[in-house]
Amino acid sequence: MMGKIVNGIGIFVLTLVAVVAGGFVNDKLHPAPEYRLGENGAIKPVKAAGAGGGHGEEGGSKSEIYFPIDPPLVVNFEDGAAVRFLQISMEAMSKDQHAIDSVTKNVPLIRNNLLLIMSNRDYQSLMSREGKEKLRQEALAEIRNIAKKEDSPPIDDLLFTSFVVQ
Repeated sequence: MMGKIVNGIGIFVLTLVAVVAGGFVNDKLHPAPEYRLGENGAIKPVKAAGAGGGHGEEGGSKSEIYFPIDPPLVVNFEDGAAVRFLQISMEAMSKDQHAIDSVTKNVPLIRNNLLLIMSNRDYQSLMSREGKEKLRQEALAEIRNIAKKEDSPPIDDLLFTSFVVQ
């Protein structure tokens, strides 16, 4: 009976050590992001996620900052007699944190205006590279117009990270 109790305590201690060690290793491999309170009361990360992959600022030099416009935009449009759907995921890119902050602040307005731009397309133009590029340029211009009205710096580019037509 005493042997079973000692074995149970031993297994418990080993499990506890494994959990604590695993948590320590996980924290070193995947540190938690730091947050700060913005001017408008919103909580924002100090560094963009994945700072080692060209996101955020490092060593005083400005590198690209990416901001995903989530959730993906979904619009429907007609192609002859068929109704089709377009789903686009995109990210705004800038080297200026103030431009990204402006996009973050104006996401509802940006989403509204981009949905209006994207719902006015035909299927054939969306299937060509030129049509996708034209749509991207129009969306970029729209986001820059919103930033201009806010007296904010414009974003440098807009990237489509997913483009699905069904």
